Amino acid sequence: MTKKILAYMDFMCPTGFGTVSHNVMDRLTPWFKRVGVEVDVACLNFGNRQSEVYNEQIMAVNPRMFARNEEDYYYRDGVLKMLQVGDYDLLWAMNDVPVLGPMSPILRHVRQQKQFQKQKEFKMLMYTPIDSIPFARYFKDLDIWDEVYTYTDYGRKEAEKAFQKVNNRKMKIGIIPHGMDRYEFQPLFDKQSLRAKYDIPQDMYVFGNINKNQPRKDIGTTLLAFAEFKKWFESQPPSPNRPSKVGLYLHCYHSDKTGIKVYVACERLGLVIGKDVLLPIEDKYNSNSYSTQEMNEVYNCLDCFVSTTTAEGWGLTITEAMSVGLPIICGNHTSLTEITDNGELVYIVNDLVPHFQIEDAENVRLVLHPKSVCEQMINAWKDGATRKVSIKNYEHKFAEYNWDKIADQWKVSLKRLLKL
Repeated sequence: MTKKILAYMDFMCPTGFGTVSHNVMDRLTPWFKRVGVEVDVACLNFGNRQSEVYNEQIMAVNPRMFARNEEDYYYRDGVLKMLQVGDYDLLWAMNDVPVLGPMSPILRHVRQQKQFQKQKEFKMLMYTPIDSIPFARYFKDLDIWDEVYTYTDYGRKEAEKAFQKVNNRKMKIGIIPHGMDRYEFQPLFDKQSLRAKYDIPQDMYVFGNINKNQPRKDIGTTLLAFAEFKKWFESQPPSPNRPSKVGLYLHCYHSDKTGIKVYVACERLGLVIGKDVLLPIEDKYNSNSYSTQEMNEVYNCLDCFVSTTTAEGWGLTITEAMSVGLPIICGNHTSLTEITDNGELVYIVNDLVPHFQIEDAENVRLVLHPKSVCEQMINAWKDGATRKVSIKNYEHKFAEYNWDKIADQWKVSLKRLLKL
């Protein structure tokens, strides 16, 4: 008998969640076919498309078609409608607890209604990131889900503490990590031609930050640190063995709604766009036209990756930079502590300040001190000639965070929930 899953997640879109769902679903598809599982994905960030056959086992569907509340960006009432009328054995959701939490009372009602009407009962599976100390009240109904997984041990501990705080009892939460896509992200050996393609100067040492321009990613601290680094660099005697210029590549939009105005910030810091600070090809970035292959090429244009993000549930761009073999600068906090081996694999920044950021749901974030980031930029620059950090440093992480192994972990959970 065919089993049916309703998967509620980003899909067929260029987001971090979308990257994860594709890596998992693509590897599970042969198994789905073998054991008789069909999947309807209620896709977030699916644009105005209605539905599309993804492969022989998976159909992509826009929950917006079933939603009545157009103001809800997540189209949760559309997903609940699909679940209510569909013949599903499992609801598999991947998103933040504050997004999924408000659905819990209605999910409880839908479950009871199906039992009352003797319709097929369904199980529920959640996969959620924890990127900072959670707001406990959102975790009150977490136990309605049959199984809950997060990405890291940090996330597990914080989620379990939040549930216990609001319910005064314990709940067990599992860990299934993300993977490193070693097929899509890997070292290339034609930096000169790649830099020509993306209009990045050849004689420049380039730091790169590939993150959205939003409060949590804190592009402003990267700019502040780079401005100080540039002053230091210009005070040093020239060396024939080193690049003659330094630059910062920001793969982000220059003025996101909740982010900083990069042009204005650069002007205040005395940095010149196109000379000191480089931005992606604007039309291509705005239309989400950078393919995964092109993003790998962009990483390969860089000399050092820097992220001043204030919190991470995983840290996808950090692991992508690892896959390319770049030296990395980042903060020692949240999930980054775990994926960087407590900072041993990277140029770690330990100078962190708790902070409330605007337009960030009043989460307590950890801001990196620009001076400490600059110091690690200097260390990375000085080590550059000897290539102290190389892809060999990350090899044990490639084995640990292997997508095939991660798909096998999902099979164990799905077999149990689907009674296969």
